[in-house]
Amino acid sequence: MTVFKRYRTMKETLNELSQLRDSRFGQPWPRHGLKLLYWFANDCVSFGNENIMISECDPADGDFGFHHFENRYDENGDKLLPDIDFPYYVVGNLNSPGAEELPDYVSEDNSPDLHNSNTDRIIVSLYDEEWFQRVYVTQHHDRSNYDPNATYPISRGLLMIIRRMSLEHFMEEMGYYTYIQPFNPMPVINYNPQTTNTFSLDLSAVTPSSSDSDDSESPETQNNDTKIQMDDDTPSFNSSENLHKKMGFWESICTIL
Repeated sequence: MTVFKRYRTMKETLNELSQLRDSRFGQPWPRHGLKLLYWFANDCVSFGNENIMISECDPADGDFGFHHFENRYDENGDKLLPDIDFPYYVVGNLNSPGAEELPDYVSEDNSPDLHNSNTDRIIVSLYDEEWFQRVYVTQHHDRSNYDPNATYPISRGLLMIIRRMSLEHFMEEMGYYTYIQPFNPMPVINYNPQTTNTFSLDLSAVTPSSSDSDDSESPETQNNDTKIQMDDDTPSFNSSENLHKKMGFWESICTIL
């Protein structure tokens, strides 16, 4: 009997900063994926002859929270990544053993109260435990799956570009949302040409999956979505016209009383 394997069509490879920004990987705050990618590009990979991606960490040994990624079939009978002869490893779960080795700037916003602060991952295919064949960025979709529509290959060229930047410059180029401490914990938009007047904070919980089983958020915290509408046409109640309307209203009430 012939067995047919199903594979999703892989998203286009991200080659430029603008493509990474438009993919919305690691966006918005408090997601950690962009900082994770910056760490990976600078500390976990180097480039040899013919731009071979040399592994500067040891995914097979569990460095930095790396663990084996089982490219299983999902509920639709599809696999997230192509079947290859090399093992896949995933990193980015801030609750995995070994993740404490990651720099503080990667995990600084991780909190049980910020339920999408631990949703992003990097998946690599490792050849002979010495060099990376491919690098992917992705994010959790639900309790047991990654989101195929948010899974992208990352090119060597883009990793090289990121390596030449400071963290602050990279995050600025990505238009990453920041926040003010300690007085106002709400995100503040770092405006860029792609910014629109509406943004959404997806606060859905990140929970364990069959290939990434070390997350520890409670299921009771799932599906908390907050949307903030920025409306430039919202009237200001400090204007003299609105102040007059408000005073007229109270004058009417006083007259009735």
